[in-house]
Amino acid sequence: MLMGNKIVALVTGCNGGIGKSLCQEFGAAGYLVIGTDRQAVSEADCDLYLCCDLIELASDGVTRKRFQEDVGEFVANQSALLKAVINNAAYQVVMPLSKLSAVEFNSSQQINVIAPYVLAQLFDTLLRKSSGSIVNIGSIHVRLTKPGFCAYSTSKAALSGLTRALALEFSSEVTVNTILPAATKTDMLVAGFSEHPDKFAELESCHPAGRIANPGEIAKLALFLCSDAARFITGAEVPIDGGIGVRLHDPL
Repeated sequence: MLMGNKIVALVTGCNGGIGKSLCQEFGAAGYLVIGTDRQAVSEADCDLYLCCDLIELASDGVTRKRFQEDVGEFVANQSALLKAVINNAAYQVVMPLSKLSAVEFNSSQQINVIAPYVLAQLFDTLLRKSSGSIVNIGSIHVRLTKPGFCAYSTSKAALSGLTRALALEFSSEVTVNTILPAATKTDMLVAGFSEHPDKFAELESCHPAGRIANPGEIAKLALFLCSDAARFITGAEVPIDGGIGVRLHDPL
């Protein structure tokens, strides 16, 4: 924490499993947390909740200006510094190429790539002032993907490219990194396996670590990447995948 200053973290997608853990972890570390998501009411533990559709943020100048003003007003009223922006929100559409519409493909890019770009631009000055950090929550799908994930994997690969470009744009003033999680034990994922516990066990066994990630592990890594101890890490992709990214799955 900067001596004598309150610090603020902005977390997108705060109502999801990883988002809630991010808000909790950063709050426990002394940050004031601004959470944002599409729902009218916050489900996360945050100091300010801003309902915002990231597709609108990505495409509408009025929405961008209002969001920038709301965040800036909170930071100023708290006599604080915006120290961290965590781009956690994501849109995942899973369907074969033959059924994937251009609208769905484009929505993935707007939420997963363009919105993080917009937020970096909106808060450029505030982040430079605080020597802050941007952490993008990417995915193992950057390099290892499956049929049906065309839109999602493309958007996450682009997010990694944006991470490298922003690291150069901000240079020594702001660190910019991407975390690459594999499967993570959110309520949504667990619910999807509720009728097939054997498949969930199989998913866990595919990981050399013998399990999938917990949301808190993703949040702790994000917090570290925003700390002074991580100032020499920028432009990086940091996997947190239980070793599945190094495992070769050959047919028997």
